[in-house]
Amino acid sequence: MTTQSNPECLLEVSRAEMVLAVKTVARAIGNRRGGARLRFEDARLVIEVEGTVAEVPANGSWPLPIYVRGTWVRMLAKRMPAGDPIHLRVEAGRLHANRYSESCSLVPIEPPLPAEPSRERFQASPVIDDNISIAEAARILKPLFVKQSDLEAVVVEARARGTPSWSEEEKRMIAIIAKAWVLLAPMGVETSDIRRLVNNAVRNAWK
Repeated sequence: MTTQSNPECLLEVSRAEMVLAVKTVARAIGNRRGGARLRFEDARLVIEVEGTVAEVPANGSWPLPIYVRGTWVRMLAKRMPAGDPIHLRVEAGRLHANRYSESCSLVPIEPPLPAEPSRERFQASPVIDDNISIAEAARILKPLFVKQSDLEAVVVEARARGTPSWSEEEKRMIAIIAKAWVLLAPMGVETSDIRRLVNNAVRNAWK
């Protein structure tokens, strides 16, 4: 059961203290796929997971406990969205921390069934990375007058074309190719050209 839009679930917290809290909880979660509970009492946001509790002074209203996957906590611990203070809100069944959001629930979130690991990964991956990645890309492209809404539309179009040519596990290769492309782009070289060379080199290395 997911939450609905709820204007009463809105808190304002210090960025620095929020970072400390989610890092504390993220260490407790580790790589497990369980969830965390967020509640508000005595002017403090309380984040709980498996016996670990982190509290943050907060202002606002949060009448009911909200449950969110551990990926939300881990992502914020790794890269907190821009802005101070951090605004937490529940809207359309999603828990937002400024620009980053994931689906949330009014009931505890259980780990996925072992029989469905591939489907779980497919569902979780876009939620984990997309919002923050798009927002960061929009920040980088802001001097070129590209809007975040434009990038979101491009992502939708790309997904409609089918399976992407790059996978999550190839981020290091993407970064290396991007650096090379910056130097070669004025010569007419495209990233697909460099990718083809890399693929050929890897295949030949195993002959």
